[in-house]
Amino acid sequence: MKNLNLIIDILSKTNASDYSVLATDTSSYELFFVHGKLETVRKSLHSSAQVSVFSAHDGKLGSASFGIDENAAAEEIQVKCNEAAKRAAMISDEPYTIPCCDEKTDEVIKSNLVGQDEKQIGAQVGKAVLEACTKADCGINALEVFVTTTVSNVVNSKGLNKRQTKHTVSVEAIPTCNAAEESVELFETYTFGELDIDLITQEIAARIDDVSARAHTVKPTSKLSCPVIFNPYELKTLFEELVSDSNFANAYLHTNLHSVGDSWQTAPNGDTLTVTMRGAIKGSPNSALFDRDGVALTDKRIIENGKIIAGYGANRFAQYLGEAPTGALACIDVDCGATPIADMLSAPHLECVYLSGLQVDLYNDYIGGEIRLAYYFDGTKRTPVTGIAISGRLSEVLNKLTLSKERALLGSYSGPQKIKFEGFNIF
Repeated sequence: MKNLNLIIDILSKTNASDYSVLATDTSSYELFFVHGKLETVRKSLHSSAQVSVFSAHDGKLGSASFGIDENAAAEEIQVKCNEAAKRAAMISDEPYTIPCCDEKTDEVIKSNLVGQDEKQIGAQVGKAVLEACTKADCGINALEVFVTTTVSNVVNSKGLNKRQTKHTVSVEAIPTCNAAEESVELFETYTFGELDIDLITQEIAARIDDVSARAHTVKPTSKLSCPVIFNPYELKTLFEELVSDSNFANAYLHTNLHSVGDSWQTAPNGDTLTVTMRGAIKGSPNSALFDRDGVALTDKRIIENGKIIAGYGANRFAQYLGEAPTGALACIDVDCGATPIADMLSAPHLECVYLSGLQVDLYNDYIGGEIRLAYYFDGTKRTPVTGIAISGRLSEVLNKLTLSKERALLGSYSGPQKIKFEGFNIF
């Protein structure tokens, strides 16, 4: 960020006790397709900073934050810094220390995207998506590809100066199927930390199959009673909710449902859950080496065989609880099971593909959602269905689940590609 030094210089002259700046520079090569034809190519550059100002007073610590654009003039930066210092002086939180080290690092998050030409990557990804459209009357109505390099730099008043560079590829696609009476479409977004052309083609081909199936869905004529299978989208949401309960911030604020030593699976009758929070997972766009505060990320197993064994979290609340900070870990690694997907799909089941949004309410012991597209297998025939919903007690469905042997990666989630649950009410 071109005015980072200016921001630091102004901050050092305020009456703040300490400060921390996260400067982010993003470079993105972007391609836009309409009906399979490349319409626009552009290069996007953006820089910004998030500034935190701290004020120690009367045995307490106050803080205030603001954002600043790279084009901000010195006068604007000065005004914002002074205003933040005044706000911080009016806040009386329990004291804590910001990371302290006279250290300067500059690292690149490992990825096979490093060193590759962004134009070639964009062309490869666009071709991979469009080549997945092999089903009659179906295609990609619109496609956007983003090849992005993000540089994050944390600098604070204690001498910390860390920089990391991340490379990602994002795909936004609208698979469309023109059925006899209507056109049906889905909106899909994928972001990858590694380039895997075959995986992109497979994912888009699967979504083409799904949008085609959605055009021919039926509502079941009788009540269904069978296990329910979740795929990565629903599993990502589920585990994000589960692990948030072990965050140090929730523990300190007493908003957590469970504490270390409690169990998510109180009477498991099937596979048990083991979950590790990680700073980086190969291929995950959420991978990082340090967090917003500049704290180095340390992997932490938080659930083992269904039992909560540890918490995790960022610097401030870790100090409040007397714990070692792990940093704000964003990657969720769930151990797989031993059951092949083929075996899981061989018995009657309802496999959820698109929900209106999985609802997970830890405090009311609820999990459920409205189904837009699912596949019902009665033991003989696989039928695309819609117009139904599922609901269950979270504590019950977690007690009887089967984890697939195969692994999937979607954003922050790495874990079983499918999980089969017993105990859902389908209506």
